[in-house]
Amino acid sequence: MTLLGIPALADHPGERLDEVTALKEPAFEAISGPAPDVDLISADGQPFELADLAGQVVAVHVRSSPCLEPCRAQHDRLAQTVASLNASPMREMVRFITIAEEPDGIDTVDAGNWSVAAPNGALEDLEAEFASRSARNGDNPMLHLFDREGRHVAIFHGAGFAPLNLLMHINGLTNAHPHPEPDGLLGRVRGWFR
Repeated sequence: MTLLGIPALADHPGERLDEVTALKEPAFEAISGPAPDVDLISADGQPFELADLAGQVVAVHVRSSPCLEPCRAQHDRLAQTVASLNASPMREMVRFITIAEEPDGIDTVDAGNWSVAAPNGALEDLEAEFASRSARNGDNPMLHLFDREGRHVAIFHGAGFAPLNLLMHINGLTNAHPHPEPDGLLGRVRGWFR
């Protein structure tokens, strides 16, 4: 009976998630770093930070006023992804945040896991902080992904990405097992046998 599960496990990218996504999706960029220190104001006026969402995969979309068509197009791709994701069991494990100066009127397709927030400060500064994480140049809007441990792990650039590729990458992040940092030589040796 166990042998029947082996092919399914072999097809799941696991530790190779970034590599597999990069092969399929040109808009994808793998990154690695802590989440930026971001102060946000929720729609009900309460302050919150990305750190408050620990335990969930978080997708952050920054929508500045000067970014018209490119941001709308990326928003539409994100809406397709949210609709597909919310038809699955991942709904409770993923949170989408759109950050905008004027949060009124931004369509979140009535998804309970998609919020609109305003920055507690200048949006341009926040956008620059997020963009500084990318090795790519360009004016395309960026969709930033954070894993369940709060690390900034990926960027999807522009609106040309396939919603299915974003969905599959998020699925991989929801299935990833936490990897504590090994302490010293003994911790590294133990890590080899996990």
